[in-house]
Amino acid sequence: MTDGRRARERPRHIVIVGGGITGLAAARALEHRVKGALRVTLLEGSDRLGGNILTVRHNGFTVDAGPDSWVSSKPEASKLAEDVGLGEDIIATQEGSRKVYILAGGKLLPLPEGFVLGIPTEMGPVFKSGLFSWDEIARMGLDYFVPRRTTDEDESVADFLSRRLGDPIVDRIAGPLLGGIFAGDARTISVRAAFPQFVAAEAKYGSLIKAMQAARKARLDTKDGKDGSAFVSLKGGMSDLVTATAHLLKIADVRKGERVTGIGRAEEGDPRGRFAISTGKEVLFADDVVLAIPPVIARKLLAELSPAFDGLYEGLRAHSTATVFLGYRARSVSHPLDATGFIVPAQEKRPILASTWVTSKWEHRAPAGHVMLRVFLGGANGEGVLDADDYALVAIARRQLAEIMDITALPVFSRVFRWDHASPQMNVGHLERLKAIKKKLEEFPGLYVAANGYQGTGIPDCIKQGNEVADVIAASPAPS
Repeated sequence: MTDGRRARERPRHIVIVGGGITGLAAARALEHRVKGALRVTLLEGSDRLGGNILTVRHNGFTVDAGPDSWVSSKPEASKLAEDVGLGEDIIATQEGSRKVYILAGGKLLPLPEGFVLGIPTEMGPVFKSGLFSWDEIARMGLDYFVPRRTTDEDESVADFLSRRLGDPIVDRIAGPLLGGIFAGDARTISVRAAFPQFVAAEAKYGSLIKAMQAARKARLDTKDGKDGSAFVSLKGGMSDLVTATAHLLKIADVRKGERVTGIGRAEEGDPRGRFAISTGKEVLFADDVVLAIPPVIARKLLAELSPAFDGLYEGLRAHSTATVFLGYRARSVSHPLDATGFIVPAQEKRPILASTWVTSKWEHRAPAGHVMLRVFLGGANGEGVLDADDYALVAIARRQLAEIMDITALPVFSRVFRWDHASPQMNVGHLERLKAIKKKLEEFPGLYVAANGYQGTGIPDCIKQGNEVADVIAASPAPS
């Protein structure tokens, strides 16, 4: 048998770098879509899978330290959950607690009914809210008459919404809501990359209010006249999605605690594959490599292949955050927990971004007679806060809840989780940066990137990227 024949019969080896949900989704999809002999190796540098997805259980509390849900309108996460046997564990936010409060002048005021992604669909509740003056409400109404933008030039989320609805709604509602998704600043985030539906809505309807009215009507028509849950989670916590997906991998060799230290091209014609991946323990050869890791980490590895990647990745930045969880006896909290929580506009000049009332948002999160709240710190307007140690962060969170919600009791437990550079910022010009990165990757056939921070944000978008990379690999010829 010739060496060429032996090479052709060798299983196609695909190395996935990163054991977060993107990498796991890619591994699962590859197992189902790639025809012929296949070998998949998934390398995760830490001692656990899941990346930002982490569920911790403590004395009856179920703590989702990172993301606690996914957007229900994006089908990829729900489909994966169903495929791995978790369909019956998908839960919606509790129906009686789906409103959100806005901190305004130190007081919690409910977000007026009918808002969709920070855009009003009914003006009556806006009039009654007390959040806006008559002049400011009139400015919102000009959205019906503001001309469509006819150029493809990118702009920030804040600039886009200010152009259509005015500054006040951006400062008090839309900016904190939409920027908060990224722990970022709506004044720098790209509307075309982060919220392309806004751009499409303006092009189709010529008015955001009209577009959101149509979207809400369509949703109500399919929900028997009721607003459905915009977010869903899992009864046992988000890590169940990670565990179930990993458990059902049949081919992939999943290795934890094996960090990739370098990636290089193998010598041309090397029968072992096109790429050499160093882990500190060994060198692996692969036909295809999927970097399912945050851009800030991928940048360092790619720069070894070509210094040009360093400059191309310069604009792909990320903020650091921390989440502080506080558990209380229910009788210790007098403020009604009748919402998913509250957001804090930057103009309030507070060290926190928002608070989620976890046990109002989800069932199955605390033992009977207890409640749990989460406070968000850091991000675009408060990264200096994160220099403090965990005890200080708990103190900051407790002080803010005391001032805002009059919660002065000692918590029955507290826990801090830090997420370093884990909130990607898709800033203005993001799509052009991605285009340049993809163009450069064409010089390295078989090398792919997919992770939170490239296309979209959140769990469904990560899963979608993993699936799409698998599709591309499956459609490409196996190296001979």
